[in-house]
Amino acid sequence: MFKASLANLRGSKQTVLEREIAKEQSTALGKAGRRLKATLDAYQTDSACQFRRHTEAWHIQQLTDAVYALMVTREFLGFVDCNLEWICQQYPLPQAVLENLAPAKQLEYLQQEWHYR
Repeated sequence: MFKASLANLRGSKQTVLEREIAKEQSTALGKAGRRLKATLDAYQTDSACQFRRHTEAWHIQQLTDAVYALMVTREFLGFVDCNLEWICQQYPLPQAVLENLAPAKQLEYLQQEWHYR
């Protein structure tokens, strides 16, 4: 009976730990996604004003960094395939951002397969 209680205790501790890990993972993924969304919104707002606040190149670099951060976060969490493709489906990224991140063959694939700009 005592052994069964220890086994149950270990199992519930592991479950609590797994839940905490999952919570931290989802928080990290959400933060990276929100950062990219905010950066994209700032780019679009400034673009509408002919880039009065920052240069277009500055915005492109910020977007590139945010996309890269989201890709790395996704990879750390186990999403190892097609991260850039998934991000392109979710966010309307400027072509210059993709040119900064993707090799020519992958960029060609994105344009053909996903009908991306």
